[in-house]
Amino acid sequence: MQTCKECGQEKPDSEIQLGICDKCFNYGAQSHGSQSSSYGRSNRESDVILTTSIDVPNRQVERVISIIASEAALGMNIFRDIANSFRDFVGGRANSSQKSLREARLACLDGLKREAEAIGADAVIAVDLDYNELSTSGGGGGILFVAASGTAVKLTPL
Repeated sequence: MQTCKECGQEKPDSEIQLGICDKCFNYGAQSHGSQSSSYGRSNRESDVILTTSIDVPNRQVERVISIIASEAALGMNIFRDIANSFRDFVGGRANSSQKSLREARLACLDGLKREAEAIGADAVIAVDLDYNELSTSGGGGGILFVAASGTAVKLTPL
């Protein structure tokens, strides 16, 4: 059993990915009854802008604060790998891998927002996402690694 970082509820290991339960990941902690979160979300955090561009429409970069980064690693278990190999053979989409990629990407982007908020940034510009798979010995699966980086900036209205 693990505890979800969003809602604080204890869930089976199979329902927790990157410390967040399936319900919080899909619907947010507020939608299923959480009053507080140990994950550290605040109203301000949702205002942090993430963009792959080097500017933000109707805003001017006042100053660059810092380069920030966030990483997420997910274990790809052997059963998921077998199912994906079968789908590769017969065709179709590997939904379990797509879900893992999405979870890792969203965790990285959320991490960028939290880091930006912690240093007083209004936005993160030039966001870059990198995906890699690390193989592990023993045939038990690999590790999916996602890294996000960008430049935290303070903005002013035009």
